Amino acid sequence: MVLPAGPSATVPHETLPPFSTLDPAVAIDPYPRYRRYREREPVHVGAPLWPEGPPVVYLFGFAEVMAALRDNRLGRETSRLTPDAPEPTRTPDTFGAMASDWMLFRDPPDHTRLRQLANVAFTPKRVAARRPAVEALATHLLDQMEECDDPADLIEAFAFPLPVLVISDILGVPDEDQDRFRDWSAVFAAAIDADVAELAAIAARADAATAEVSEYLRWIIARRREDPRDDVLTAMIAARAEGDRFTEQEVIATCVLLLFAGHETTVNLIGNGTLALLRNPNQWRLLTSRPDLAGNAVEELLRYDGPVQYTGRTAFTDVEYGGVPVPRGAEVVTMLGSANRDPAAFTDPDRLDITRSVGRIMSFGMGIHFCLGAPLARLEGEVAFAALASRLPGLALADPAPAWRGGVVLRGLRSLPVTWH
Repeated sequence: MVLPAGPSATVPHETLPPFSTLDPAVAIDPYPRYRRYREREPVHVGAPLWPEGPPVVYLFGFAEVMAALRDNRLGRETSRLTPDAPEPTRTPDTFGAMASDWMLFRDPPDHTRLRQLANVAFTPKRVAARRPAVEALATHLLDQMEECDDPADLIEAFAFPLPVLVISDILGVPDEDQDRFRDWSAVFAAAIDADVAELAAIAARADAATAEVSEYLRWIIARRREDPRDDVLTAMIAARAEGDRFTEQEVIATCVLLLFAGHETTVNLIGNGTLALLRNPNQWRLLTSRPDLAGNAVEELLRYDGPVQYTGRTAFTDVEYGGVPVPRGAEVVTMLGSANRDPAAFTDPDRLDITRSVGRIMSFGMGIHFCLGAPLARLEGEVAFAALASRLPGLALADPAPAWRGGVVLRGLRSLPVTWH
């Protein structure tokens, strides 16, 4: 199906090739490409993702992205397009079966129910109570880092371990098992953001990790039933017992989602944000002189180079954005990173300004799928940037062009070599 370009297109369509998130240039620096499409064709009809696949419509403008994320005519469960089709067979303890129980990929009413289960981890009281522990962990990691010779990899030494230690502590994972959770999280991130060329190998690793983490969490759940503690896993077990609203597999899947989502995105927030600050020395100097700006800096860094670049929905009825008709069954891809650089929403959006009154950003999504862990991510980011600015004011890039991981959904660095002496 060929869809017409919207009235906002000001140049012939031929000058804009079909957009693809798989383009290597997008992984390295997507923002010039985003600007090009946002200016000329903010609602862009791209090529199907696979032969005979549905049309794919990319939304690049802030207004269009916000409208789509709030539109209940779009959703995540493609099975709603064929309600009479038989349920697919699910093989237990595979990545696909586990991910199908993530609220991330469900629509109401199941999304609502599963979000209630996950919400026990992120009540305002529980998040606020984490600040001293997060600060202590940040201090410990920087103590270790300062004992090493520079250059050091900030991702490996600080950005990667901090959020996994935090989320493991929240879930009640024993200290001696936290390295296993780090490894599992990396595998699940690769599965969500799979390289097409390595899809089979990545899927096999994800299935193996799913079987391992499921077995481990069943063991932990059995221990918590015998010995309840003040942690999220115990709270989830209690929630499951109330009216039998959740299966044990849903509890396991939700724990894995919290592990993955609570870890990978925060690693990227800290890594991308530090790179942006060091590439803008005036902003880094400002933060080192005023670490109290760390909270506002997090908002600006999320806007400027956020950890999640896009999210997708399926149209369950004919809709229209920016004058472009979107047929039932089309995939609608909301380009969060592009929306955050839209000059219609942000003044001089390509300039980093940690004093900016940022306002509403798309980095955590919008609508019913707004990121449940946003308060914790913001807390971890604030603590991390304040600690780095206070402890390592001489921080500088050891490599002006650090390597990106090459993901298309999650934007993050493979490493970030830095010096600080």
